Amino acid sequence: MIFKTLTLTNFRVFNGQHSIELAPRRDGLLAKPVILFGGLNGAGKTSILSAIRLVLLGRKAIGNAVSKKDFHHYLEQQINNKAIKELQATVASVKLEFTHTHQGKHSTYQVERSWSASTEETLKLFKNDEFEASLNTEQVQSFLHELIPPGIGDLFFFDGEKIAELAEDDTGSYLKEAVQKLLGIDVVNRLADDLDIYIKQISQKTADSKTVKAISALEQEKNENLLKANQEREKEAQLKIKLSDIEIQVREAEQKIQDRGGAWAKTKTDEKDRANELIKRKAVLEAKLLGELDGAFPLALAPNAMAALIESLGKEQEAKDALAYHNKLNENLNGLETVIKSKYFEQSDDLLATITTYFQSVATPVSPNIVLDVSNTEFNNIQNYVKDAEVAKNHCDELTDELTSTEQSLESLSVNIQRAPDEAELSKLYENLRSLDGKKNTLTTRYREHLINAKTFTVKALELARKLEKLYTNQKTDASITKAVERVDATTNVLAEFATQLTDKRVSQLEDLFAQAYRKLARKDDLKLSAKIDSTTFDVTLVDSDGIAINRKSMSAGEKQIFAFAILEALGKLSGKVLPVVVDTPLGRLDSKHRDKLVQHYFPEAGEQVILLSTDTEVDEDFFTALAPEISHAFEIEFDQKTKCSTLSEGYFWTPSEAVKYTEAS
Repeated sequence: MIFKTLTLTNFRVFNGQHSIELAPRRDGLLAKPVILFGGLNGAGKTSILSAIRLVLLGRKAIGNAVSKKDFHHYLEQQINNKAIKELQATVASVKLEFTHTHQGKHSTYQVERSWSASTEETLKLFKNDEFEASLNTEQVQSFLHELIPPGIGDLFFFDGEKIAELAEDDTGSYLKEAVQKLLGIDVVNRLADDLDIYIKQISQKTADSKTVKAISALEQEKNENLLKANQEREKEAQLKIKLSDIEIQVREAEQKIQDRGGAWAKTKTDEKDRANELIKRKAVLEAKLLGELDGAFPLALAPNAMAALIESLGKEQEAKDALAYHNKLNENLNGLETVIKSKYFEQSDDLLATITTYFQSVATPVSPNIVLDVSNTEFNNIQNYVKDAEVAKNHCDELTDELTSTEQSLESLSVNIQRAPDEAELSKLYENLRSLDGKKNTLTTRYREHLINAKTFTVKALELARKLEKLYTNQKTDASITKAVERVDATTNVLAEFATQLTDKRVSQLEDLFAQAYRKLARKDDLKLSAKIDSTTFDVTLVDSDGIAINRKSMSAGEKQIFAFAILEALGKLSGKVLPVVVDTPLGRLDSKHRDKLVQHYFPEAGEQVILLSTDTEVDEDFFTALAPEISHAFEIEFDQKTKCSTLSEGYFWTPSEAVKYTEAS
């Protein structure tokens, strides 16, 4: 089977008609299997998967026990809101054209499911462009279920949540259910249940009126409880999907806050206070620096000139002192001469000559070159100014260093403050996150309530079933139905033996297929891994070459998801069906290492047609380049915030139309 064209009309986020080419295009003789859809979360990727499941599986696309009323309500919700506003009687439809080969005969089919809010759904089938008018909606659905049994559809059309659920399922419940549907053992189980109902019916016929009335009341009460339990489980399943969506939105909101500088915003107030302190300190330092500049500091700018000035002034001062001394000496020599002549008359001439000669030798009069002629006080003041200038210079250097450090700290704080988003913007982001958290808590509470209710109704139904079984057992002893009971018991035993032998045989095949798939995806061929599957519990155990079991709980999240993909691939091959594989957001929880394994070894080989729905962070440029040789063509889904609707264009985020052609030339 190959999907050729998917046409969506007023379906979910797609307003109007959108026809999407899905058939793999050829590169020479070979067809490239991968058709890639890119879209941000909420753009409409899941709508593509939902449309394919809905058009093929019908009511079974959303659950195994969905009433006709609930299904019609579900269909109402799938009608595009914009289309409903424009026209109340809007008709929505999903049409899929595909090819299918049966007994060597190749045919083209078109199946179209349409509905409106006020009308029941219609399902039409065209074979080789001829309308199959003889088939009603139920008959067309039966034909589609023959092509793709609902249990098989889950193996080929799935999303990342299904992978996560299977990866974390260490009870084997999912695998057990899948294998039973795959092998038709669920039909065997239903047949055994029908035989039991048959015995109960004939037992009821032979019972007295009081027993019949009791049986009827218990059956009705049991069925009501089972119905309520199924309804609670369906609501629980729907809420689980919504919870997953909310959790994704919460992670996106948290990432958006982080991207917009949420980490910086946490310290923004403290950093603003620190910045204010630094601004004040800067002002103080600048004032002190200006004070120093207004004082003696300028003299320190010319140290050589100041030294020369002090030296010149010192020499002038010495010359002036010598001249004053000489003048004072001359003034006193005359008086000395008079004293000597009066006391030492006879020797006065010799003494005066000796004194005069001596003083002439120690106080030779000079002719000083006095230019500046400053006083002693002024000279002392100038010397003090020069000393003060040196101190001021050292102080200015210290103030300048501190001012520079303060300005650098202030600049760093300013950058951090600028990184933080605007408070109003950040407030909206946090408000959105709080709103999402509130919705998540509400959904979690409702989910738990439905979980508890389902358990309560199931327990009540089991208690009633035990009471009924006791009544029926009493009736089975009646001789009139003994033979029927024997035949039913014999048939039930045969069915049980058939189911056991069939399960054992297919489980053995599944072990080999799973081990091959896991080795391929995990790239651990050298370990020669094998697998053991318990045919009763369906617990899967990986065994290494030494026969030692590998504990699944010790696996990383990425390894568990590789494990899940391997199970799906093995089940798909065991089914014998050749169907397209449709996977929605499969890589969100994987690291780059495990994504690389899937990109290289799963998607290119999963089938003849692989429809991959991804975000730009899952299949990014690196993975796109790695996958490009296998990509037939790609589509980008763009969501318009104004219209709340999406459109498709050929290409993939950063690539233009016909995006993958560049790889052929590279």
